[in-house]
Amino acid sequence: MLTYDLITERLIIKSTREEHGPLCLSIWLDDEMGKYLGDPPRDKANEKYMNFAKGIEEDEGWYPFVVFSKDSNEFIGTCSMVPMEDMKHWDLGYCIHKKYWRQGYATEMIKALISFGYDKGGRRFTADVAQENIASNAVIKKLGFTIQKEGSFRKQGTNIVYDDYTYELHLE
Repeated sequence: MLTYDLITERLIIKSTREEHGPLCLSIWLDDEMGKYLGDPPRDKANEKYMNFAKGIEEDEGWYPFVVFSKDSNEFIGTCSMVPMEDMKHWDLGYCIHKKYWRQGYATEMIKALISFGYDKGGRRFTADVAQENIASNAVIKKLGFTIQKEGSFRKQGTNIVYDDYTYELHLE
């Protein structure tokens, strides 16, 4: 769903539009940046996946975002929020371009997502993180999330299976 821009100290978080598709795919399909995502590797991505952004502005039920630097307008990454039916539970996802790893952008972005969801009635936030993704686990823990359960997921189009944690944050 389209929404207003989320503005933080260093970021502008905008609703994803069709023209942002190539930017999103540039990191999701990258072997290093997309390693721990459920998305397929580039050579396994089908036409539907490659055209995921077609008509995204009318897509209801989730909030996909692209993230840019406030100062330089450089592409920082992607994130999304999916409200569950009760509008109290929101699931989030994120991916940062490797050029911006370990600079606090993921933390800043996730804080903005939580605030956005909270303003819309969200009180429980979840995120799935591959157990071996040390950096992402550290970020989500730093924000007060705790492990709710363990599971696994298969990377689309492959036999690669990652063990993961489902993290949860409760707010009043």
